[in-house]
Amino acid sequence: MKKIEPRFIAGPPGTGKTHGEDVEENWGIVGLYKDLLKKYSPKKIIILSHTKVAAKQIRKAIVALPIMKEMGFTQKSMEDKICTIHSFCKTYLQVVKKDKFAYADHKKLIEKNRLFGADPSTDVDNHALYKFRSDAKGRGMTYDEYWWSCNRKSYKPYNQYSIKLIKKLLSIYTTYKEDSIPKQCDYTDMIADFNQSGVKEPDIDAVIIDECQDSNVPQTKAIEKMATNVKEGHYYLVGDADQTLFEYAGSDANYFHELAAHPYHELKEGLRCSEAINKLCKRIIEPIWIKWKSHRVWTPAKYTKKHGMGHVGEVIKGRPYYLSNFEGSGHLDILLNKIRNTDQTFLFTYRGRPGDSRCTEFFDRHGLEYAHVKNSAHVSKKELNAHKMWADCLDGKPMSRTQVKHFCEYAGSTVKVKLKKGEVLNFDNWVNKDYTIDELIHKQLFKPDVKQHRDFDLVRRPSDISKEKLLYIKNVLSPPNAFDFDKKIQITHGNIHNVKGLTFDNVIVDETIVNKDPYFTSLRLQYTAYSRGIFDYWTLAKMPGKQYTTMGVKNECL
Repeated sequence: MKKIEPRFIAGPPGTGKTHGEDVEENWGIVGLYKDLLKKYSPKKIIILSHTKVAAKQIRKAIVALPIMKEMGFTQKSMEDKICTIHSFCKTYLQVVKKDKFAYADHKKLIEKNRLFGADPSTDVDNHALYKFRSDAKGRGMTYDEYWWSCNRKSYKPYNQYSIKLIKKLLSIYTTYKEDSIPKQCDYTDMIADFNQSGVKEPDIDAVIIDECQDSNVPQTKAIEKMATNVKEGHYYLVGDADQTLFEYAGSDANYFHELAAHPYHELKEGLRCSEAINKLCKRIIEPIWIKWKSHRVWTPAKYTKKHGMGHVGEVIKGRPYYLSNFEGSGHLDILLNKIRNTDQTFLFTYRGRPGDSRCTEFFDRHGLEYAHVKNSAHVSKKELNAHKMWADCLDGKPMSRTQVKHFCEYAGSTVKVKLKKGEVLNFDNWVNKDYTIDELIHKQLFKPDVKQHRDFDLVRRPSDISKEKLLYIKNVLSPPNAFDFDKKIQITHGNIHNVKGLTFDNVIVDETIVNKDPYFTSLRLQYTAYSRGIFDYWTLAKMPGKQYTTMGVKNECL
Protein backbone atom coordinates (compact mmCIF):
# COMPACT_ATOMS: atom_id res chain seq x y z
CA MET A 1 0.00 0.00 0.00
CA LYS A 2 1.55 3.26 -1.12
CA LYS A 3 2.02 5.99 1.45
CA ILE A 4 0.33 9.33 0.79
CA GLU A 5 1.64 12.17 2.93
CA PRO A 6 -1.11 14.23 4.56
CA ARG A 7 -1.60 17.93 4.05
CA PHE A 8 -2.04 19.29 7.56
CA ILE A 9 -4.22 22.38 7.94
CA ALA A 10 -3.47 23.91 11.33
CA GLY A 11 -6.29 25.80 12.95
CA PRO A 12 -6.18 27.16 16.53
CA PRO A 13 -9.48 27.33 18.45
CA GLY A 14 -12.28 29.16 16.65
CA THR A 15 -10.45 29.86 13.37
CA GLY A 16 -13.12 28.41 11.08
CA LYS A 17 -11.75 24.89 10.66
CA THR A 18 -15.21 23.48 10.05
CA HIS A 19 -16.88 26.24 8.05
CA GLY A 20 -14.74 29.25 7.23
CA GLU A 21 -15.86 29.32 3.60
CA ASP A 22 -15.67 33.12 3.63
CA VAL A 23 -12.32 33.51 5.44
CA GLU A 24 -8.71 32.46 5.04
CA GLU A 25 -8.97 31.90 1.27
CA ASN A 26 -11.59 29.17 1.72
CA TRP A 27 -9.33 26.93 3.82
CA GLY A 28 -12.06 25.82 6.21
CA ILE A 29 -13.50 22.36 5.48
CA VAL A 30 -16.53 23.75 3.66
CA GLY A 31 -14.43 26.14 1.59
CA LEU A 32 -11.91 23.40 0.79
CA TYR A 33 -14.76 21.15 -0.32
CA LYS A 34 -16.06 23.88 -2.67
CA ASP A 35 -12.65 24.04 -4.37
CA LEU A 36 -12.49 20.26 -4.73
CA LEU A 37 -15.91 20.25 -6.41
CA LYS A 38 -14.37 22.14 -9.34
CA LYS A 39 -12.60 18.90 -10.37
CA TYR A 40 -14.18 16.00 -8.49
CA SER A 41 -17.61 14.51 -7.91
CA PRO A 42 -19.20 14.62 -4.43
CA LYS A 43 -19.48 10.86 -4.73
CA LYS A 44 -15.68 10.60 -4.68
CA ILE A 45 -14.90 13.09 -1.88
CA ILE A 46 -15.25 12.03 1.76
CA ILE A 47 -15.24 14.14 4.91
CA LEU A 48 -14.93 12.24 8.16
CA SER A 49 -15.23 13.37 11.76
CA HIS A 50 -15.17 11.68 15.16
CA THR A 51 -18.69 12.42 16.34
CA LYS A 52 -22.13 12.17 14.76
CA VAL A 53 -22.93 15.73 15.85
CA ALA A 54 -19.87 17.18 14.11
CA ALA A 55 -20.46 15.09 10.98
CA LYS A 56 -24.09 16.21 10.83
CA GLN A 57 -23.12 19.88 11.13
CA ILE A 58 -20.57 19.57 8.33
CA ARG A 59 -22.99 17.61 6.15
CA LYS A 60 -25.69 20.23 6.65
CA ALA A 61 -23.28 23.03 5.66
CA ILE A 62 -22.05 21.14 2.59
CA VAL A 63 -25.52 20.30 1.30
CA ALA A 64 -26.52 23.95 1.74
CA LEU A 65 -23.96 24.99 -0.89
CA PRO A 66 -25.73 26.24 -4.07
CA ILE A 67 -23.75 23.89 -6.29
CA MET A 68 -24.81 20.88 -4.19
CA LYS A 69 -28.44 21.94 -4.41
CA GLU A 70 -28.11 22.31 -8.19
CA MET A 71 -26.77 18.76 -8.43
CA GLY A 72 -29.66 17.46 -6.28
CA PHE A 73 -27.65 16.16 -3.32
CA THR A 74 -29.44 15.89 0.02
CA GLN A 75 -28.24 15.20 3.55
CA LYS A 76 -29.58 11.66 3.21
CA SER A 77 -27.69 11.03 -0.01
CA MET A 78 -24.44 12.26 1.56
CA GLU A 79 -24.63 10.22 4.79
CA ASP A 80 -22.05 7.71 3.59
CA LYS A 81 -19.68 10.40 2.27
CA ILE A 82 -19.78 12.88 5.18
CA CYS A 83 -19.96 10.88 8.38
CA THR A 84 -17.91 9.48 11.26
CA ILE A 85 -14.81 7.39 10.65
CA HIS A 86 -16.52 4.37 12.20
CA SER A 87 -19.64 4.79 10.08
CA PHE A 88 -17.64 4.99 6.86
CA CYS A 89 -15.71 1.83 7.68
CA LYS A 90 -18.89 -0.08 8.60
CA THR A 91 -20.79 1.08 5.51
CA TYR A 92 -17.86 0.30 3.21
CA LEU A 93 -17.86 -3.30 4.45
CA GLN A 94 -21.46 -4.08 3.47
CA VAL A 95 -20.43 -7.60 2.44
CA VAL A 96 -19.80 -8.43 6.10
CA LYS A 97 -22.50 -6.22 7.60
CA LYS A 98 -22.82 -6.60 11.36
CA ASP A 99 -25.23 -5.23 13.93
CA LYS A 100 -23.98 -2.86 16.63
CA PHE A 101 -23.51 -4.55 20.01
CA ALA A 102 -26.23 -3.09 22.23
CA TYR A 103 -27.37 -3.08 25.85
CA ALA A 104 -29.76 -5.97 25.18
CA ASP A 105 -26.74 -8.05 24.15
CA HIS A 106 -24.86 -6.93 27.23
CA LYS A 107 -27.69 -8.24 29.45
CA LYS A 108 -27.36 -11.64 27.78
CA LEU A 109 -23.66 -11.66 28.65
CA ILE A 110 -24.52 -10.92 32.29
CA GLU A 111 -26.64 -14.08 32.22
CA LYS A 112 -23.59 -15.98 31.00
CA ASN A 113 -21.27 -14.45 33.58
CA ARG A 114 -22.47 -12.09 36.29
CA LEU A 115 -19.11 -10.26 36.29
CA PHE A 116 -20.21 -8.43 33.14
CA GLY A 117 -22.65 -6.64 35.42
CA ALA A 118 -19.99 -5.46 37.90
CA ASP A 119 -20.23 -2.09 36.18
CA PRO A 120 -23.97 -1.24 36.27
CA SER A 121 -23.70 1.26 33.39
CA THR A 122 -26.40 0.94 30.72
CA ASP A 123 -24.16 2.69 28.17
CA VAL A 124 -22.17 -0.14 26.60
CA ASP A 125 -19.77 2.28 24.91
CA ASN A 126 -18.69 3.65 28.31
CA HIS A 127 -18.93 0.38 30.23
CA ALA A 128 -15.61 -0.04 32.05
CA LEU A 129 -14.82 -3.49 30.65
CA TYR A 130 -15.53 -2.65 27.02
CA LYS A 131 -13.84 0.71 27.41
CA PHE A 132 -10.67 -1.02 28.62
CA ARG A 133 -10.74 -3.11 25.46
CA SER A 134 -11.34 -0.05 23.27
CA ASP A 135 -8.55 1.97 24.88
CA ALA A 136 -6.06 -0.88 24.64
CA LYS A 137 -6.84 -1.42 20.95
CA GLY A 138 -6.82 2.35 20.39
CA ARG A 139 -3.24 2.54 21.61
CA GLY A 140 -2.24 -0.43 19.48
CA MET A 141 -1.39 -2.50 22.57
CA THR A 142 -2.15 -5.98 23.79
CA TYR A 143 -4.34 -6.27 26.89
CA ASP A 144 -1.31 -7.22 28.97
CA GLU A 145 0.77 -4.27 27.71
CA TYR A 146 -1.99 -1.80 28.38
CA TRP A 147 -2.88 -3.27 31.79
CA TRP A 148 0.61 -2.56 33.11
CA SER A 149 0.76 0.98 31.72
CA CYS A 150 -2.77 2.38 32.16
CA ASN A 151 -4.45 4.15 35.04
CA ARG A 152 -6.47 1.19 36.29
CA LYS A 153 -8.71 3.38 38.43
CA SER A 154 -10.31 4.54 35.17
CA TYR A 155 -11.81 1.08 34.77
CA LYS A 156 -13.50 0.57 38.13
CA PRO A 157 -14.56 -1.95 39.36
CA TYR A 158 -12.50 -4.14 37.01
CA ASN A 159 -9.30 -2.56 38.31
CA GLN A 160 -9.67 -4.95 41.26
CA TYR A 161 -9.64 -7.99 38.97
CA SER A 162 -6.65 -9.80 37.50
CA ILE A 163 -5.75 -9.23 33.86
CA LYS A 164 -6.23 -12.96 33.37
CA LEU A 165 -9.88 -12.71 34.42
CA ILE A 166 -10.43 -9.59 32.30
CA LYS A 167 -9.04 -11.38 29.25
CA LYS A 168 -11.36 -14.30 29.94
CA LEU A 169 -14.39 -11.99 30.04
CA LEU A 170 -13.32 -10.26 26.84
CA SER A 171 -12.88 -13.64 25.18
CA ILE A 172 -16.50 -14.47 26.07
CA TYR A 173 -17.50 -11.08 24.67
CA THR A 174 -15.69 -11.73 21.37
CA THR A 175 -17.16 -15.21 21.02
CA TYR A 176 -20.67 -13.89 21.66
CA LYS A 177 -20.35 -11.31 18.89
CA GLU A 178 -19.03 -13.87 16.42
CA ASP A 179 -21.71 -16.48 17.23
CA SER A 180 -24.63 -14.05 17.07
CA ILE A 181 -26.94 -14.08 14.06
CA PRO A 182 -26.39 -11.61 12.54
CA LYS A 183 -22.89 -11.09 13.89
CA GLN A 184 -22.28 -8.23 16.32
CA CYS A 185 -19.61 -5.54 16.32
CA ASP A 186 -18.54 -2.53 18.33
CA TYR A 187 -16.79 0.66 17.23
CA THR A 188 -13.37 -0.95 17.66
CA ASP A 189 -14.38 -3.82 15.39
CA MET A 190 -15.56 -1.45 12.65
CA ILE A 191 -12.07 0.02 12.30
CA ALA A 192 -10.30 -3.33 12.74
CA ASP A 193 -12.43 -4.98 10.03
CA PHE A 194 -11.63 -2.17 7.59
CA ASN A 195 -7.90 -2.42 8.35
CA GLN A 196 -7.70 -6.11 7.48
CA SER A 197 -5.22 -6.79 4.70
CA GLY A 198 -7.86 -8.43 2.53
CA VAL A 199 -10.00 -5.30 2.39
CA LYS A 200 -9.39 -3.27 -0.78
CA GLU A 201 -8.55 0.42 -0.53
CA PRO A 202 -11.52 2.67 -1.42
CA ASP A 203 -11.62 4.43 -4.80
CA ILE A 204 -11.69 8.02 -3.50
CA ASP A 205 -10.45 11.24 -5.10
CA ALA A 206 -10.11 13.32 -1.91
CA VAL A 207 -10.16 12.74 1.85
CA ILE A 208 -10.70 15.39 4.53
CA ILE A 209 -10.45 14.47 8.22
CA ASP A 210 -11.99 16.83 10.77
CA GLU A 211 -10.38 17.14 14.24
CA CYS A 212 -7.65 14.79 13.07
CA GLN A 213 -5.72 15.05 16.35
CA ASP A 214 -8.39 12.91 18.04
CA SER A 215 -7.50 9.88 15.87
CA ASN A 216 -6.05 6.86 17.67
CA VAL A 217 -3.61 4.28 16.29
CA PRO A 218 -6.04 2.06 14.30
CA GLN A 219 -8.06 5.08 13.14
CA THR A 220 -4.90 6.70 11.78
CA LYS A 221 -4.08 3.46 9.96
CA ALA A 222 -7.62 3.36 8.51
CA ILE A 223 -7.44 6.99 7.39
CA GLU A 224 -4.12 6.37 5.63
CA LYS A 225 -5.71 3.38 3.89
CA MET A 226 -8.65 5.53 2.76
CA ALA A 227 -6.20 8.03 1.26
CA THR A 228 -4.29 5.44 -0.82
CA ASN A 229 -5.97 6.30 -4.13
CA VAL A 230 -6.58 10.04 -3.75
CA LYS A 231 -5.87 12.24 -6.75
CA GLU A 232 -3.09 14.85 -6.78
CA GLY A 233 -2.31 14.51 -3.07
CA HIS A 234 -5.76 15.55 -1.85
CA TYR A 235 -5.41 14.01 1.60
CA TYR A 236 -6.15 16.65 4.23
CA LEU A 237 -5.89 16.50 8.00
CA VAL A 238 -7.63 19.48 9.59
CA GLY A 239 -7.11 20.14 13.28
CA ASP A 240 -5.16 21.64 16.14
CA ALA A 241 -2.27 19.64 17.57
CA ASP A 242 -2.43 21.79 20.70
CA GLN A 243 -5.86 20.29 21.43
CA THR A 244 -4.69 16.68 21.38
CA LEU A 245 -6.49 15.48 24.52
CA PHE A 246 -7.11 11.79 23.96
CA GLU A 247 -3.65 10.35 24.42
CA TYR A 248 -5.06 7.88 26.94
CA ALA A 249 -7.23 6.50 24.14
CA GLY A 250 -4.42 6.30 21.59
CA SER A 251 -4.03 9.70 19.90
CA ASP A 252 -0.39 10.54 19.20
CA ALA A 253 0.31 14.14 20.25
CA ASN A 254 3.93 14.02 19.05
CA TYR A 255 2.86 12.96 15.55
CA PHE A 256 0.42 15.84 15.23
CA HIS A 257 2.83 18.38 16.72
CA GLU A 258 5.37 17.35 14.07
CA LEU A 259 2.78 17.88 11.32
CA ALA A 260 1.71 21.21 12.84
CA ALA A 261 5.31 22.47 12.94
CA HIS A 262 5.29 22.67 9.12
CA PRO A 263 1.61 22.81 8.09
CA TYR A 264 0.36 22.75 4.53
CA HIS A 265 -1.74 25.76 5.50
CA GLU A 266 -2.32 27.72 8.68
CA LEU A 267 -5.60 29.36 9.68
CA LYS A 268 -4.74 32.63 11.38
CA GLU A 269 -7.91 34.66 11.81
CA GLY A 270 -9.55 34.06 15.19
CA LEU A 271 -13.35 34.08 15.00
CA ARG A 272 -14.20 33.15 18.59
CA CYS A 273 -11.89 34.13 21.44
CA SER A 274 -11.53 37.63 22.85
CA GLU A 275 -8.16 39.29 23.22
CA ALA A 276 -8.09 38.36 26.94
CA ILE A 277 -8.70 34.66 26.25
CA ASN A 278 -6.45 34.62 23.19
CA LYS A 279 -3.59 36.18 25.17
CA LEU A 280 -3.94 33.72 28.06
CA CYS A 281 -4.13 30.67 25.78
CA LYS A 282 -1.01 31.73 23.89
CA ARG A 283 0.90 32.05 27.16
CA ILE A 284 -0.34 28.67 28.34
CA ILE A 285 0.68 26.85 25.18
CA GLU A 286 3.97 28.75 24.63
CA PRO A 287 6.22 25.94 26.01
CA ILE A 288 4.77 23.52 23.44
CA TRP A 289 5.22 26.02 20.60
CA ILE A 290 8.84 26.49 21.65
CA LYS A 291 9.42 22.73 21.87
CA TRP A 292 8.04 22.05 18.38
CA LYS A 293 8.96 25.38 16.78
CA SER A 294 5.34 25.80 15.75
CA HIS A 295 4.29 29.29 16.81
CA ARG A 296 0.85 30.21 15.50
CA VAL A 297 -0.34 33.68 14.48
CA TRP A 298 -3.96 33.24 15.70
CA THR A 299 -5.49 36.71 16.05
CA PRO A 300 -8.20 37.70 18.58
CA ALA A 301 -11.79 37.71 17.32
CA LYS A 302 -13.62 40.83 16.18
CA TYR A 303 -17.22 41.81 16.74
CA THR A 304 -19.70 40.86 14.02
CA LYS A 305 -23.44 41.46 13.69
CA LYS A 306 -24.01 37.98 15.17
CA HIS A 307 -22.61 39.12 18.53
CA GLY A 308 -25.40 41.65 18.92
CA MET A 309 -23.07 43.98 20.81
CA GLY A 310 -19.88 46.00 20.38
CA HIS A 311 -18.75 47.77 17.21
CA VAL A 312 -18.55 45.54 14.15
CA GLY A 313 -14.92 45.05 13.13
CA GLU A 314 -13.52 46.01 16.54
CA VAL A 315 -11.42 43.50 18.48
CA ILE A 316 -13.33 41.83 21.33
CA LYS A 317 -11.31 42.77 24.41
CA GLY A 318 -12.82 40.48 27.05
CA ARG A 319 -11.97 40.53 30.74
CA PRO A 320 -9.94 38.18 32.99
CA TYR A 321 -11.19 37.38 36.51
CA TYR A 322 -9.98 35.26 39.39
CA LEU A 323 -11.85 33.27 42.06
CA SER A 324 -9.95 31.88 45.03
CA ASN A 325 -13.10 29.86 45.74
CA PHE A 326 -16.86 30.16 45.30
CA GLU A 327 -17.24 32.35 48.37
CA GLY A 328 -17.97 36.08 48.37
CA SER A 329 -15.65 38.28 46.32
CA GLY A 330 -15.90 41.13 43.88
CA HIS A 331 -15.15 38.88 40.91
CA LEU A 332 -17.79 36.37 42.05
CA ASP A 333 -20.34 39.20 42.27
CA ILE A 334 -19.51 40.14 38.69
CA LEU A 335 -20.05 36.54 37.59
CA LEU A 336 -23.39 36.16 39.40
CA ASN A 337 -24.59 39.53 38.13
CA LYS A 338 -23.73 38.56 34.57
CA ILE A 339 -25.51 35.21 34.89
CA ARG A 340 -28.68 36.79 36.31
CA ASN A 341 -28.87 39.89 34.15
CA THR A 342 -27.76 38.75 30.68
CA ASP A 343 -28.69 36.02 28.23
CA GLN A 344 -25.06 34.96 27.78
CA THR A 345 -23.94 31.36 28.24
CA PHE A 346 -21.44 30.10 30.82
CA LEU A 347 -19.27 26.99 30.77
CA PHE A 348 -17.88 25.65 34.05
CA THR A 349 -15.20 23.11 33.20
CA TYR A 350 -12.73 21.03 35.19
CA ARG A 351 -10.40 18.06 34.91
CA GLY A 352 -12.63 15.73 36.94
CA ARG A 353 -13.48 15.10 40.56
CA PRO A 354 -13.77 17.06 42.85
CA GLY A 355 -14.22 19.89 40.34
CA ASP A 356 -17.60 18.55 39.27
CA SER A 357 -19.13 18.55 42.76
CA ARG A 358 -17.43 21.86 43.56
CA CYS A 359 -19.31 23.48 40.69
CA THR A 360 -22.68 21.78 41.21
CA GLU A 361 -22.67 22.68 44.91
CA PHE A 362 -22.17 26.30 43.87
CA PHE A 363 -25.10 26.11 41.42
CA ASP A 364 -27.34 24.49 44.03
CA ARG A 365 -26.46 27.04 46.70
CA HIS A 366 -27.24 30.01 44.47
CA GLY A 367 -30.27 28.47 42.78
CA LEU A 368 -28.79 28.60 39.28
CA GLU A 369 -30.31 26.46 36.54
CA TYR A 370 -27.73 24.22 34.93
CA ALA A 371 -27.17 21.16 32.79
CA HIS A 372 -24.33 18.70 32.27
CA VAL A 373 -22.77 18.89 28.83
CA LYS A 374 -23.82 15.29 28.07
CA ASN A 375 -27.21 15.36 29.78
CA SER A 376 -30.40 17.31 30.12
CA ALA A 377 -31.05 19.96 32.76
CA HIS A 378 -30.41 19.08 36.39
CA VAL A 379 -34.10 19.87 36.99
CA SER A 380 -36.29 20.35 33.93
CA LYS A 381 -38.16 23.55 33.14
CA LYS A 382 -41.34 21.49 33.25
CA GLU A 383 -40.70 20.41 36.83
CA LEU A 384 -39.66 23.88 37.99
CA ASN A 385 -42.73 25.40 36.42
CA ALA A 386 -45.01 22.91 38.21
CA HIS A 387 -43.63 24.17 41.52
CA LYS A 388 -43.91 27.78 40.43
CA MET A 389 -47.49 27.63 39.10
CA TRP A 390 -49.09 25.40 41.75
CA ALA A 391 -50.11 28.20 44.12
CA ASP A 392 -51.56 30.22 41.22
CA CYS A 393 -53.58 27.19 40.18
CA LEU A 394 -55.02 26.82 43.69
CA ASP A 395 -55.89 30.53 43.69
CA GLY A 396 -58.14 29.96 40.68
CA LYS A 397 -55.86 30.91 37.78
CA PRO A 398 -56.80 28.75 34.75
CA MET A 399 -54.07 26.33 33.66
CA SER A 400 -53.47 24.82 30.24
CA ARG A 401 -54.11 21.16 29.62
CA THR A 402 -50.36 20.65 29.28
CA GLN A 403 -49.67 22.35 32.62
CA VAL A 404 -52.33 20.21 34.33
CA LYS A 405 -50.67 17.14 32.90
CA HIS A 406 -47.33 18.28 34.32
CA PHE A 407 -48.85 18.79 37.78
CA CYS A 408 -50.06 15.21 37.67
CA GLU A 409 -46.66 13.86 36.65
CA TYR A 410 -45.15 15.02 39.95
CA ALA A 411 -48.04 15.20 42.44
CA GLY A 412 -48.69 12.31 44.79
CA SER A 413 -51.74 10.76 46.47
CA THR A 414 -52.00 13.65 48.96
CA VAL A 415 -53.83 15.71 46.34
CA LYS A 416 -54.45 13.35 43.40
CA VAL A 417 -57.48 11.07 43.21
CA LYS A 418 -56.34 7.45 43.05
CA LEU A 419 -57.06 5.77 39.73
CA LYS A 420 -59.08 2.59 39.59
CA LYS A 421 -57.22 -0.64 38.88
CA GLY A 422 -56.26 -0.77 35.23
CA GLU A 423 -57.33 2.84 34.62
CA VAL A 424 -54.94 5.16 32.78
CA LEU A 425 -55.15 8.95 32.81
CA ASN A 426 -55.22 10.05 29.17
CA PHE A 427 -55.07 13.80 28.67
CA ASP A 428 -55.43 13.39 24.91
CA ASN A 429 -59.16 12.86 25.50
CA TRP A 430 -59.42 16.21 27.29
CA VAL A 431 -60.58 19.34 25.47
CA ASN A 432 -57.54 21.51 24.73
CA LYS A 433 -58.42 24.51 26.89
CA ASP A 434 -57.50 26.13 30.20
CA TYR A 435 -58.88 24.53 33.38
CA THR A 436 -59.52 26.03 36.82
CA ILE A 437 -58.86 24.09 40.03
CA ASP A 438 -62.61 23.74 40.60
CA GLU A 439 -63.01 22.10 37.20
CA LEU A 440 -60.17 19.71 38.01
CA ILE A 441 -61.82 18.79 41.31
CA HIS A 442 -65.14 18.27 39.48
CA LYS A 443 -63.40 16.01 36.95
CA GLN A 444 -62.15 14.02 39.96
CA LEU A 445 -58.52 14.62 39.05
CA PHE A 446 -57.72 16.27 42.40
CA LYS A 447 -59.24 15.71 45.83
CA PRO A 448 -61.79 18.20 47.25
CA ASP A 449 -59.35 19.44 49.92
CA VAL A 450 -56.55 20.10 47.42
CA LYS A 451 -56.66 23.87 48.05
CA GLN A 452 -55.33 23.30 51.56
CA HIS A 453 -52.00 22.03 50.17
CA ARG A 454 -50.36 25.15 48.82
CA ASP A 455 -46.76 23.95 49.04
CA PHE A 456 -46.03 21.73 46.04
CA ASP A 457 -42.95 20.42 47.84
CA LEU A 458 -45.25 18.65 50.30
CA VAL A 459 -47.51 17.02 47.70
CA ARG A 460 -44.76 15.44 45.59
CA ARG A 461 -44.53 11.68 45.31
CA PRO A 462 -42.15 10.71 48.17
CA SER A 463 -40.10 8.36 45.98
CA ASP A 464 -39.78 10.96 43.27
CA ILE A 465 -37.65 13.61 44.94
CA SER A 466 -34.87 14.12 47.48
CA LYS A 467 -34.48 16.83 50.10
CA GLU A 468 -31.45 18.17 48.22
CA LYS A 469 -33.45 18.47 45.01
CA LEU A 470 -36.33 20.22 46.80
CA LEU A 471 -33.91 22.71 48.35
CA TYR A 472 -32.41 23.38 44.92
CA ILE A 473 -35.86 24.02 43.42
CA LYS A 474 -36.69 26.44 46.23
CA ASN A 475 -33.44 28.31 45.61
CA VAL A 476 -34.09 28.55 41.86
CA LEU A 477 -37.57 29.97 42.40
CA SER A 478 -36.57 32.39 45.18
CA PRO A 479 -35.28 35.98 44.70
CA PRO A 480 -32.89 37.21 43.40
CA ASN A 481 -33.36 34.44 40.84
CA ALA A 482 -36.03 35.29 38.28
CA PHE A 483 -37.20 31.95 36.92
CA ASP A 484 -38.22 32.28 33.28
CA PHE A 485 -39.83 29.27 31.66
CA ASP A 486 -38.97 30.53 28.17
CA LYS A 487 -35.33 31.40 28.88
CA LYS A 488 -32.75 28.87 27.79
CA ILE A 489 -30.47 27.36 30.42
CA GLN A 490 -27.34 29.50 30.47
CA ILE A 491 -25.01 27.29 32.53
CA THR A 492 -23.36 24.09 31.33
CA HIS A 493 -20.71 22.10 33.14
CA GLY A 494 -18.48 19.20 32.17
CA ASN A 495 -14.92 17.93 32.22
CA ILE A 496 -12.47 19.32 29.69
CA HIS A 497 -12.50 16.22 27.49
CA ASN A 498 -16.29 16.44 27.12
CA VAL A 499 -16.45 20.17 26.31
CA LYS A 500 -13.82 20.12 23.57
CA GLY A 501 -15.23 21.54 20.35
CA LEU A 502 -17.97 23.57 22.08
CA THR A 503 -18.35 27.35 22.31
CA PHE A 504 -19.76 29.50 25.14
CA ASP A 505 -19.89 33.23 25.79
CA ASN A 506 -17.94 32.90 29.05
CA VAL A 507 -15.80 30.18 30.60
CA ILE A 508 -14.96 29.35 34.22
CA VAL A 509 -12.03 26.94 34.57
CA ASP A 510 -11.42 25.02 37.79
CA GLU A 511 -7.68 24.37 37.89
CA THR A 512 -7.93 21.63 40.51
CA ILE A 513 -6.02 18.69 39.06
CA VAL A 514 -5.84 15.38 40.89
CA ASN A 515 -4.49 13.33 38.00
CA LYS A 516 -0.73 13.36 37.54
CA ASP A 517 -0.82 14.37 33.89
CA PRO A 518 2.42 14.92 31.98
CA TYR A 519 3.34 18.59 31.77
CA PHE A 520 2.52 19.07 28.07
CA THR A 521 -0.76 17.18 28.50
CA SER A 522 -1.77 19.54 31.30
CA LEU A 523 -0.98 22.54 29.09
CA ARG A 524 -3.14 21.20 26.25
CA LEU A 525 -6.01 20.59 28.68
CA GLN A 526 -5.85 24.11 30.08
CA TYR A 527 -5.47 25.66 26.61
CA THR A 528 -8.51 23.75 25.36
CA ALA A 529 -10.60 24.66 28.42
CA TYR A 530 -10.09 28.43 28.26
CA SER A 531 -10.46 28.58 24.48
CA ARG A 532 -14.12 27.50 24.70
CA GLY A 533 -15.02 31.10 25.62
CA ILE A 534 -15.86 34.14 23.53
CA PHE A 535 -15.79 37.08 25.96
CA ASP A 536 -14.63 36.74 29.60
CA TYR A 537 -12.93 34.03 31.64
CA TRP A 538 -12.74 33.26 35.33
CA THR A 539 -9.91 31.19 36.78
CA LEU A 540 -11.08 29.13 39.77
CA ALA A 541 -8.10 28.40 41.99
CA LYS A 542 -6.98 24.89 42.84
CA MET A 543 -8.57 23.35 45.91
CA PRO A 544 -6.16 23.14 48.85
CA GLY A 545 -4.92 19.78 50.06
CA LYS A 546 -4.83 18.15 46.62
CA GLN A 547 -1.97 16.76 44.54
CA TYR A 548 -1.48 18.73 41.37
CA THR A 549 0.43 18.41 38.19
CA THR A 550 2.01 21.62 36.89
CA MET A 551 -0.88 23.44 35.25
CA GLY A 552 0.14 26.10 32.81
CA VAL A 553 1.15 29.59 33.77
CA LYS A 554 0.13 32.26 36.24
CA ASN A 555 -2.92 34.19 35.01
CA GLU A 556 -3.30 37.93 34.90
CA CYS A 557 -6.39 39.15 36.76
CA LEU A 558 -8.04 42.41 37.57
